[in-house]
Amino acid sequence: MMDLLFYLGLGMVAGTLGGLLGIGGSVIMIPALLFFAPTMSIHVAQAIAMSVNPAVAVSSAAKHHKNKNVSWNMALKVLPVSILFISIAAWFSNSIDGAWLEFAFATFLIWVLWDQVACVIGKPLNTSTPASASILRCGVTGGVTGSMAGFLGIGGGLIQVPLLNRLCKLPIKRAIGTSSAIMFVTAIIGASVKDITLQDMDHTGFEAIKFACKIIPGAIVGGWLGAKLTRVLPSKAIRIVFALLVVIASVKMYTNTIPVLF
Repeated sequence: MMDLLFYLGLGMVAGTLGGLLGIGGSVIMIPALLFFAPTMSIHVAQAIAMSVNPAVAVSSAAKHHKNKNVSWNMALKVLPVSILFISIAAWFSNSIDGAWLEFAFATFLIWVLWDQVACVIGKPLNTSTPASASILRCGVTGGVTGSMAGFLGIGGGLIQVPLLNRLCKLPIKRAIGTSSAIMFVTAIIGASVKDITLQDMDHTGFEAIKFACKIIPGAIVGGWLGAKLTRVLPSKAIRIVFALLVVIASVKMYTNTIPVLF
């Protein structure tokens, strides 16, 4: 019973943050799974998180679509490249040693921390410049996001939202909504590749799906709630809390990997 409550709670937290910030929730799920289930490999944790991400994205994207915060023109241009690169990267990540993968994830969290701090104290993000949906800009956005998402096991929103905002010139709320819509598709494909290839390698792909099914109900509710709260909660306060969670996660993961690798 306690295990079920933990997974539901984890899904709620990850889903709510996903809806609020336009991310998949893996940045919360992967460190939490490794912390509370220390025998779990990061490959399985990634597969679980990637399998949950579509549930976070679908409820969030539906709410953002209702609020007219999704640029479907932009999404359709980003998707083809993003699908290709997330598939390749998800397959490749299964061949990487777990310690190096965890170290890479911890390093990525440092970038996440910097990005959240920059959002809090830096210049406001683009809100007025006309959107630029050129094939090149959308291709770069899809390629970078897909590669990082597949390799690290994340939804990719933490990378995609800034790229949509700064490179493709989408206002931040539309960037968050559009990212959620894109992630719904890419997350399904990325998770499928990850689970299938992981099952072929060490027979843990189906185990990841089983765990994901326990998290998904909470993630669906959380994704819807987070998208709804974007109009209510102060974004700076949310980012500060999120940044603190990221600091704790990165320290823990570095503590686990640095003695092993170096």
